[in-house]
Amino acid sequence: MAEPFAELLGGADQAVVSADGRWIAASACWDRHSRVAVYRAADLSLAHLLTFTEEAEPIAFHPTLPLLAVGLDNSDEYLRAGGLTLLEADTGHRVDFTDPGRGIDLVRWRDPRTLELTFRAVDPDCEYVHHVCRPTVVRTDWRGLAPDALDLTALHAPPLDEVTYPDTGSARELLRSLAARAG
Repeated sequence: MAEPFAELLGGADQAVVSADGRWIAASACWDRHSRVAVYRAADLSLAHLLTFTEEAEPIAFHPTLPLLAVGLDNSDEYLRAGGLTLLEADTGHRVDFTDPGRGIDLVRWRDPRTLELTFRAVDPDCEYVHHVCRPTVVRTDWRGLAPDALDLTALHAPPLDEVTYPDTGSARELLRSLAARAG
């Protein structure tokens, strides 16, 4: 019998289920390389496998669309870079946006129109200091975006004095329960 979620090649860092319950996504990172696998919940079959040369741990499904947001971070302590990938699970449409100066630590949908990104950047005057901010992107239509639809470098927000991250729960436990439910 095949191991469920074998495409992750080990333990998942984060796992999420789409709001309609039709899609499961899981991210796994190791040594600045990552995989994000998207499965059909009905039979746990692989729908999409994304590979990255950056850490792609933060993932979040849109609250009403089959749209997965993936945050990217190169994890270089002295020269941050990253990006955002949006994948439409039902159609396979993928669009990638880059930011050569900041990595993304967290992606979160505030509502169907608003995506919040947590950026981390190195201070240009002191390589040991990192700045974190949480800008938002508001759109009425998130489907079918073109590669020039979003300029991450133009997104700004005040720096945060204190940074907190939500507890995403155990990816392993969520995947184990989904596999058990599917039989």
